[in-house]
Amino acid sequence: MNIRAIAFAAAATMAVPGLANAANTITFSGEVTDQTCSAVVDGNTEPTVVMQSVPASALSGSTGKNTGETKFTLRLTGCAAPTDANEQFTTLFQATNPTSLGNLTNTATNGATGVALQLLDAPGGSPVNLAGGAAVSAGQIILSSGQTSTSHDYAVRYVSEAATVTAGPVLGAVTYTLRYE
Repeated sequence: MNIRAIAFAAAATMAVPGLANAANTITFSGEVTDQTCSAVVDGNTEPTVVMQSVPASALSGSTGKNTGETKFTLRLTGCAAPTDANEQFTTLFQATNPTSLGNLTNTATNGATGVALQLLDAPGGSPVNLAGGAAVSAGQIILSSGQTSTSHDYAVRYVSEAATVTAGPVLGAVTYTLRYE
């Protein structure tokens, strides 16, 4: 199986340990492969998906309420066209800071409380449970024989994680990796 990682982070922070605690090993990871796809989200290599504003009242009252679903498209372009059969890609998502319920933590400064972002495997689809911090498979993307591009639609929505939701900005991030055979 060939594995090619194409990573994306809409917002991420990274802690650098002090020099006294630094290890003396540097690890490098890569791969040489026949596939040459480039990935973009909604036409951007460094995308931000802008969601519609929703009232706190649409989420308050109980946990698990959701609203404001927003579609985004993961598009592969410039691929080496498969000649004999379709090629299958698996999308893996990993939360930068998941909640215990498997959603994206609201990391906005002075942000809304009681709310998180929930990733869906398709518009109107199933939630992708990102709990635990491991990469999670979320759908297959098929590159048809003879084609050099393909796409798959995903979605994100607001979800309440508390009975009371307060107003404020909402910001979350997810990293994705494409794996193909």
